Amino acid sequence: MTEATDEERKQIHLLASDPEGVNLSRQAQSDLFSYGLTKADVCDEIVTWIDAGERVKVTVLHSYKGLVGQKAFELKPRLDGRIYYVKVMIQISSDTNELLLIISTHLNH
Repeated sequence: MTEATDEERKQIHLLASDPEGVNLSRQAQSDLFSYGLTKADVCDEIVTWIDAGERVKVTVLHSYKGLVGQKAFELKPRLDGRIYYVKVMIQISSDTNELLLIISTHLNH
C-alpha cells in the first residue's frame, strides 16, 4: 500500500487534535477498554506520531460492515511504552463536515 498524502496527514492530525470530535467504532471501544486507554490517549499519540513524521499507511477496509472498500489509514504509535496498531478513517458527516473514526486500536503483534 501507499503512504498518506501530506494533505491526508494534516487532516488526520487536525481531527485527532480534538478528541471530542473523534468517534470510536464498537471494536475500538472494546480495544480501549481492554487496554485501559482513553480516546484522548490514542488521539494524543496520533498527533505525536504525525508530528514526528512517522509513517501513515493507506489501506482499504475489508471486514467492517458498511465500510468495506473504503480508504483507511494505519499508524503504529507507542502508548504506555507498547506499540499499538491503530486504524482510522476520515468520514464525512452531514452535520459536522469531517470527523475521524478510530476503527481499531490493539497491540502490534
